[in-house]
Amino acid sequence: MTKSYDTIAIDIAKKTLDVRTTSSRFELPNCSKGYEELLKKTSQLSTPLVVCEATGGYERSLEQFLHAKDRPVAIVNPSRIRAFAQSEGMKAKSDPIDSLMILRYAREKDIAPKPKPNPKLQELAALMDRRSHLSEQLAREKNRIQNTLKYIETSIKRMIRLLEKEIDRIEERIRKLVKADQRISEQSRIMRSVVGVGEITSWSILAYLPEIGSIKRNEIVALCGIAPFDRDSGKLKGKRRIVGGRAKIRRVLFLAARTAANHNKVIKPYVDRLREKGKPYKCAIVAAMRKLLIHLHILMKNYQLSLD
Repeated sequence: MTKSYDTIAIDIAKKTLDVRTTSSRFELPNCSKGYEELLKKTSQLSTPLVVCEATGGYERSLEQFLHAKDRPVAIVNPSRIRAFAQSEGMKAKSDPIDSLMILRYAREKDIAPKPKPNPKLQELAALMDRRSHLSEQLAREKNRIQNTLKYIETSIKRMIRLLEKEIDRIEERIRKLVKADQRISEQSRIMRSVVGVGEITSWSILAYLPEIGSIKRNEIVALCGIAPFDRDSGKLKGKRRIVGGRAKIRRVLFLAARTAANHNKVIKPYVDRLREKGKPYKCAIVAAMRKLLIHLHILMKNYQLSLD
């Protein structure tokens, strides 16, 4: 439970860390020197737990440093901190205020330390991010060439070839990484045995959803943002909607579900029944995404149980 920890709340900026505990507040540089100073200044705490927001990448260096030092750390969704601050009537926003809100939020909620990540999965996530960046650039170049002047057509074609070659290199690195780790390789193979799930989907799930197979199925569905939430009030029954979740997982599951809706012997009749009942196509595909994810979750859970 969070109450057993000595919470260290940190608001992370590009160059600074605003650190707050129950008894002190200080500012440190967001670099290795600042991280070492953080350990010194909090060394008197018997059960420290560092709590900070996800800040688009600025938190990664600190997180890696703390995990390397075997210090527990929890990463919180910033929208939850902001909503908590508003619920407390706090309209102002600054680094000291943010660190205070993080501290108060962490002490009131059941914040659990983030498990120490697998270095191989971290590398896989980084390579998948890079592949995504290159794929987005490639799509933009292909769109440009459809309506461009002949003077720059050669340049665009050259860039397309360059991007395609780099994507091929990244994918080959990913294949070697997956093949080199027996556990990751087996998990990928099991997922790809499901009709509709290909290499990219299995890689994405391994990289961005390490919780698969280790938590409850309702939690894994909500984590991915494909659990429909009620919107009822009294006798009014509102339309159920999905919201939030991990967009990178939702994106690949959507594509996998579309393929499964045409070729998977379980998913196809399921989607067809929903369509016959009058469900819109996207609603049926989201339901297929949820069914597909739960099936993959069960496969991963069974695989992990077989190792025990």
